Formats: sequence, structure tokens, C-alpha cells
Amino acid sequence: MSRFDRRVIAFEALLLLLAFLAFPTKLFKQGKLPVFERQEQPPAELLKIYSVVRGSMDKASESSVWAISRTILQESRRHSFDPFLVLAVIAVESRFQHTAASPAGARGMMQIQPFIAQALFEQRQSLYGDKTNDEAPDLDNPITNIKLGVFYLHSLWQSFRDLKLALAAYNYGPTAVQSRIDGEEEVPQDYTLRVLATYQGYRRGVRQSG
Repeated sequence: MSRFDRRVIAFEALLLLLAFLAFPTKLFKQGKLPVFERQEQPPAELLKIYSVVRGSMDKASESSVWAISRTILQESRRHSFDPFLVLAVIAVESRFQHTAASPAGARGMMQIQPFIAQALFEQRQSLYGDKTNDEAPDLDNPITNIKLGVFYLHSLWQSFRDLKLALAAYNYGPTAVQSRIDGEEEVPQDYTLRVLATYQGYRRGVRQSG
């Protein structure tokens, strides 16, 4: 081999070394072919919410289930609720059926009356600056319905400062509950107990899986 050939080989080896040093080593896993690192996993709390929603909406698309799960987490955090309480309300109200409609006219996942939804819709826009081209809320849209439902439950909690009374008011109406309180009558607790029992079931499931 001539001196010239040895110089060419040495030069090519130097180029290969420089290229290797310049390439990001974090793209490699030790002992394997070059692969990109895995994407970051969703937060554990979101995964637990997702598991409940996925199990209750087996025919929904993955993108819809993730969007609903994220909305539940975001709105629960915004209004200082445990997201599993919101899941429990949805389960009791509609069993996660986004087109559910009651004989009284309540609609959607969290079963909101249209006349109440319009007031909540306007209040949210004023308070949070929600950007929308809609003049009225689409209660069959689960994202919109959850946002309004959690906002409504929070407003009831602010009014009564008691979770059990807020849940009763969500089902029976705040006027009916306040009337019973003023008349020193017992406030019905059957709906509240169903929600709280469902909530405790979700929490037990989380503890067992965690």
C-alpha cells in the first residue's frame, strides 16, 4: 500500500470519527441499533382518568377518549375538584353517553338543561374569555358539556359551601334545595349518595391499581 493510500484511509477514518462525535448520542440506546427515545408518557393521573373513560366508552375513538380525559383533568384542576368526582357525576348522570337526553330535557354527558347551559356558557365566556363562534352551547359535544357541567357544579359549591348540598342542587335544582333548607326540611340525599359511592369506587380502583 502506497503512502498516498494510507493517507486517504487515515483521512476517511478521521471524517467518520468527527461525524460520530457530532451525532447526538442521546438518540442511541446502549447495545442496540440507533433508535429515537420514547416520547414522554402522559401524567399518571391522566392515565387513570383515561382508563375509566376508555372502559366506559368502548366504541369511542382514541382521540375522543383522550380529549375527554384531558378536559376532565383540566376542568377539575381549574375548579379544585378531584377528577374522579367529576367522573362519578358523569357516570351517574349519563353513563358516559354524550347524546343522552332526559325526559325533563337535560342533555349530554353531565345532563344540563339548555336554559341553564346558555347562562353558564355566557358566564364562562365572561370569566375565562372562552373563544368561540357559537352563539349557543352544543350540549351533545362532550367537551363543551363537561366544561359547563364542572363550571356549574363549582358555582353550586360556592353557593352552598357544602359538597353534598352542591351535588343535591345539581340534581334537584338550587332553588328546590335552598327552599328545603329555609323550611328546615330534609334535603334528599339519594342522588348525592349514588355519586359519592361511585366516586369511592373509582378511588378504590385507583389505589388498587397504583
